[in-house]
Amino acid sequence: MHQYQFSIVVPAYNEAGNIESLLQKLGSSLPECEVIVVDDGSSDATFAIASRIFPDTTFRHNKNRGQGATLKTGIRKASGEFVVLVDGDGQHPVEAVQAVIERVQADPTLDAVLTRRDNIYSSGHLRSLGKLVINFVAHKLTGEDIRDANCGLRAFRRAKIIPFFFQLPDAFSFSTTSTVLAYMEDFRLTWIDISMRLREKGTSQVRMSHGINTIVLVFRLIVLFNPLKFFLPLTGYAFLLGVFAIMLSFFTSNSLGKNYIFFFLFGSLSFILGLLSEQLSNIRKELVFIKNDR
Repeated sequence: MHQYQFSIVVPAYNEAGNIESLLQKLGSSLPECEVIVVDDGSSDATFAIASRIFPDTTFRHNKNRGQGATLKTGIRKASGEFVVLVDGDGQHPVEAVQAVIERVQADPTLDAVLTRRDNIYSSGHLRSLGKLVINFVAHKLTGEDIRDANCGLRAFRRAKIIPFFFQLPDAFSFSTTSTVLAYMEDFRLTWIDISMRLREKGTSQVRMSHGINTIVLVFRLIVLFNPLKFFLPLTGYAFLLGVFAIMLSFFTSNSLGKNYIFFFLFGSLSFILGLLSEQLSNIRKELVFIKNDR
């Protein structure tokens, strides 16, 4: 079996209008790379087209399981040391894919290459607002300069990302959560800027609900990997509100009042939950380290 350095993983769902052009460009421009296509239970000819171009490396889900699940299948099937994730809608130019690969080749010690779109906010007001909120939340919770948390084009060292599959969602939030995960697990990573192409055929599968779910998952990852980063500010705000309640009661009724009790109790419980979550997080990290060290 041929050993590749790079495996390009292409998730596709009802992309019959775009997949042929994309795969032909990848095959002709990057013949040294393995191309893995995973059809996520499409109802059109996506699988038939892809399997005609790459018959040995095209796979299919029996039903639609989500983009994240599709990427996980592709990464598991890949044989390359690095996996390059490329959307099946053809919006990632081959030149951008080549730039990601060249960045890894320039520094093989990297664990991940993430990409920033220079036209990230050009997809309509509603979706642009959603991207802005997701980037803001990811930036605030990680403390990192994250300006494009959910661009699908990225590369990971395969052995580095697979142990964390259980934390990555099966839905569209895979890109955002893997970005946060890379920072929380201290991946050696870098960013490059790319330009996106407009979708030529078909319609996007992204919905507003995916953005809301993504934000929830980002919070979940922070609580899982660095819980005190979430619980300590919550504790601080609760105690500050308690002090404010005491001052308000004192100036309005010349007494301490009772409202502060709720805030102090909530702050204390948040602090205790933070400590317990931190211990559980450390245990999880030890288990992952033992598993990877075998």
